[in-house]
Amino acid sequence: MKKLTLLALVALAVVVMACAPAPTAAPAATSAPAPTTAPAATTAPAATTASTGGTIKIGLLTDDSGVLAIYGPMLERGFALGLDYATGGTNTVAGKSIQVITKDTASKTDVGTQAARDLIEKDNVDMLVGVPSSGVALAVADLAKQYKKIYIAQPAASPDLTGKNFNPYVFRTSRTSDQDALASGAALLSMGKTFVQVAPDYAFGYGSAKGFYDVVKAGGGKFVVNDTPDKSGAIYIPQDAKDFTPYLQKVLDTKADVLIVTWAGAGFVPLFTQMQQLGVFKAMKVYTGMGDNQTLKAGYSFAVGASGLIVYHYDLPKNPINDWLVQHHQAKYSTPPDLFTEGGFTAAQMVVAGLKATNGDPSADKLMPVLEKLTFDGPKGTYTVRSYDHVLLQTMYVVKLTNTTDPNFKFFDLVSTLTPEQTAPPCELTGDYASRCPK
Repeated sequence: MKKLTLLALVALAVVVMACAPAPTAAPAATSAPAPTTAPAATTAPAATTASTGGTIKIGLLTDDSGVLAIYGPMLERGFALGLDYATGGTNTVAGKSIQVITKDTASKTDVGTQAARDLIEKDNVDMLVGVPSSGVALAVADLAKQYKKIYIAQPAASPDLTGKNFNPYVFRTSRTSDQDALASGAALLSMGKTFVQVAPDYAFGYGSAKGFYDVVKAGGGKFVVNDTPDKSGAIYIPQDAKDFTPYLQKVLDTKADVLIVTWAGAGFVPLFTQMQQLGVFKAMKVYTGMGDNQTLKAGYSFAVGASGLIVYHYDLPKNPINDWLVQHHQAKYSTPPDLFTEGGFTAAQMVVAGLKATNGDPSADKLMPVLEKLTFDGPKGTYTVRSYDHVLLQTMYVVKLTNTTDPNFKFFDLVSTLTPEQTAPPCELTGDYASRCPK
């Protein structure tokens, strides 16, 4: 497995988690002011003739009421602003209007599956975008294949979407937890020789734990419990847990050098509060992630001075597209963009770029070959779709946490920028699709 060398990465790496009350729901896609700059060019073929008339319907699957509800409004707001930017404020492409139909999955697989089915069968959407929960995303991916609809996954991080559960109708703008783990490997191995993990008991937790397990094992590290590929050296905790004490006591009993924590959603602050109360931070080094703005403010005061990996923070990229996003998000919502706002924005850019290249034809057989060749500029710089597994190669950042009190959420100093090539995960396609991986 590919190894990375990171300078000054000492205590934290991104695994994406959150805990603060959910912001209010996002408005319709046309609510932001018209952009003042043209959308970024892409390498997709330019349209030669325009198709006019009609409506393109996009089903946006979000979380506004479940354990990952903090992330839903980030996705919705980012997608709305991304459409506004990419269409030059017209909310049309190739002469067709874009209609976004949003449904809440409540972070539950059965609810999300039914919402996606309703979007396809009742609302007649042309494509799907979303969702924060990796478990829901994997179920939606199966429906996309069944109904032959393009599905753009965001912000779900499970590598299985573009790995062992790959199907060609699924693309992603979210990074994978494998990308997190690869970028974190050098730091982990410098912290100790023995490891234990805690992770939520669902698809995101499994994928993240497996990524860290592979990186640590490849570097000669040892997991002191569940040291098998199927368990990934992890103690799995129910996603809706409120009392973490029995699980943390198992962690303390391992006497490992390093605890790797993966978490997402509402339990993050209670988890870390109980870790402090039980003396976990005194007993071992803790390695976890830089989350969203509200979570950082509420639960990261113990980590000031530490460094780690983050997917996106509004104050890091220095380019005109991110400037546009920050300016318009601040004007509309009186707050800067958050952790997954960029991902929603990028998903909208991908949708519009594909539709421009197909003259507004949203069918999978037209969009698939276009998206597989797509390179475009967005809030984090240049993004490239990897044609064989549909992973989106993208920039990530190593930062140092300097405070958790700045009123504008300026919590970090930039340590280093990781290029898309540095964070590119291995191809993990299996079965009938394994031959797509480069030799």
